[in-house]
Amino acid sequence: MATGPAPAETRPEDARLTDGGYLGFVLAMGLSALGDAAWYVTLAWTVTADTGPARAGAVLALASLPRLVTLLGAGAVVDSVGPRRVMAGADLARCSVMALAAAGALALGPGVPLLVAAAAGLALFGAFFIPASGSLRAGLLPDRHLVRGNALYLGALRGGQAAGGPLGGVLMALGGIPLVAAVNAVTYAVSALAVLRVRNRGGRSAEAAAPAPAADPDTSRPAGAGAATPERRPSLAARIGEGLKAVAAAPRLRAVITVIGLTEFAGAGPINIGVALMASRNGSAAAGAGLLLTAFTVGAAAGFLLSLVWPARRRAGRVLVVGTLGQTLCLVGLAWAPTTVAALAPYAGLGLVSALVGTVLVSCVQRWAPEAVRGRVVSIQALLIFGAAPLGNLVIGVLVEWAGMTWALLLHALVALTAVGTVLLTPLLRQARLD
Repeated sequence: MATGPAPAETRPEDARLTDGGYLGFVLAMGLSALGDAAWYVTLAWTVTADTGPARAGAVLALASLPRLVTLLGAGAVVDSVGPRRVMAGADLARCSVMALAAAGALALGPGVPLLVAAAAGLALFGAFFIPASGSLRAGLLPDRHLVRGNALYLGALRGGQAAGGPLGGVLMALGGIPLVAAVNAVTYAVSALAVLRVRNRGGRSAEAAAPAPAADPDTSRPAGAGAATPERRPSLAARIGEGLKAVAAAPRLRAVITVIGLTEFAGAGPINIGVALMASRNGSAAAGAGLLLTAFTVGAAAGFLLSLVWPARRRAGRVLVVGTLGQTLCLVGLAWAPTTVAALAPYAGLGLVSALVGTVLVSCVQRWAPEAVRGRVVSIQALLIFGAAPLGNLVIGVLVEWAGMTWALLLHALVALTAVGTVLLTPLLRQARLD
C-alpha cells in the first residue's frame, strides 16, 4: 500500500540542530564543565597551599590516574549498557561524590586527603562519562548536523572551563570548599537530568539508530551466528580487545586515531606548561602566561564558532590538511617568537586550528566507528587525548632542559608535520566528507 511522505521530524533534511532538546543538553554540559572547572581550580589552590607546588603536581596527577586506567573498560561498559544510562549514571555518581565532599568538608574540614579522594572519584566516574558522551551525540545528531553539533558541544565545554576559574575564586571567598563542592554537585544533577530528557533523532538512518549486535571480530558476523549453543558473555578484556581490533582492522579509523594522537601530543606540552615556559623565557612571568593562555582560548572560541556557522562537511579532508599544517607553522612561529607579544598570534592560531581539526576528528570517529563498538573506539580516542597532557608536559620539560625552548618547540612541530604527512598520504582522510 502506498504511503505518504515521512513526517517532517523524521526526515534528515528537515531536522534542525535544536530539535530533540539538544540545545538544552549542550547548555547543561557547559554548566557542568563550569562547576567542574571551579572545583579543580579550588582544589589545585588548596592542595598547593598545603603541600607546595611540586607535591601538589604529583598529588593531582595521581588523582587523575583512575580516569586513564578506567577509560578503555568504560568504553566497553558503554557499548554493553548504552550511552544514555552510563552518562546519566556517571553524572549522578559524580553528584554524590561532590555532595559527600561538601558534607565531609563541613564536618571534618577541607583536608587534602578528603579533597584528593573526591578528585579521584570524579576522575573514575568521568572515565565512563567521556565515551558515553561521544557515543550518545552520534545518536542524537543527524549526519548533516554532526560537525555543527560537536562544535556547539565542545565550544560549550571550553566556555564553561574558561568561566569556571573565576567562579571558583568567588565561591571560595563566599563559602569555601563546601560551597564549591555543593555547587558542582548541583551542576552534575542538572547534567544528568538533561541527558535523560534529550531525545534521539529520527533523522539517523535505521541502521545507525537501531542497536547493532556485538560483532565477532574474526568473522564479521553477529556473535554466535550459526552456533549450535549459546556463547558465554565475553570478558571485559575480550570486549576491550574487540574495540582495539575494530580500530586496527579499519584503515580510516586507524588513520584518524593516529592523527588524533599526533596532533594532541604535538600541542599538549606547548599549550599546557608551554605558556609558562614561554613567558619565563621572554621575561614576562605569570602575567605573560595568562596572556598567552587567553590568546589560545580566544582562538579556540573562534574555531568552534567557525565550525558552527561554516561546518566542514564536504571539506572535512581539506580542513584536516590545512589545520594540521597550521599547527605545524604555529609551533615553528612559537619557537622563534622573540617576545611574549610576538607569541600571542601563534597561540591564538593554535587555539583556532585545534578547535577546527578537533571537531572534524571527533566527528570522523563518531561517524566511522561501528555502533556496536562505538563506545570503545571513543574511549581509545579519549585515552590518547587525556594521556597526551601528562606525557606532553613531561616531554617538553625534558626537551627544554636538554636543548632549550626553541629546539623543544621545533621537535613538537616535527610531530605535527608527521600528522600532516599522515593526512596527505591517506586518501580516506585527505578526501574525507562528513555530509
